[in-house]
Amino acid sequence: MKKYLDKILEWAVITSFIMMILTVILQIIARYGLPWSPHWTEELARFCFIYMVSLGAGLAVQERGYVNVTTLINLFPKKARYYMDNVILYSVILLMLFMVVFSIPLIEIVTLQTSASLKLNMGIMYFSMTCMGLFVIVYCFLELRNNFKRIRQPV
Repeated sequence: MKKYLDKILEWAVITSFIMMILTVILQIIARYGLPWSPHWTEELARFCFIYMVSLGAGLAVQERGYVNVTTLINLFPKKARYYMDNVILYSVILLMLFMVVFSIPLIEIVTLQTSASLKLNMGIMYFSMTCMGLFVIVYCFLELRNNFKRIRQPV
């Protein structure tokens, strides 16, 4: 199941990145090569970037691709590092739970609004916060499971 989720998120992030790059290239070409430039390109590029980051956040937890400072943690023995990592993961889960809980009423509020150029329902854009929170929570729990397996292993 995890492999399928990984692949789906990877493809979603890659697709969003490609759409963002193509939109920006179109904007550049239109700005310098055509007498007019599409007004929707800046908005679409921003929306693609938002979803790229939101969907990739869970994968970053798995790959430890986020910025961290390990100076203090490296002073601890190996098993203690896993315990510290668990504390960090539980903190991230708590933060993401707050984000998910508070993003739902926000989505309900902004569904009355549409984006300026693309006329998309803004609830779709704010849903990225909920997606990010849920995927980060899932991947944090998966990493906690891995940490508990490592803690139980003999030294």
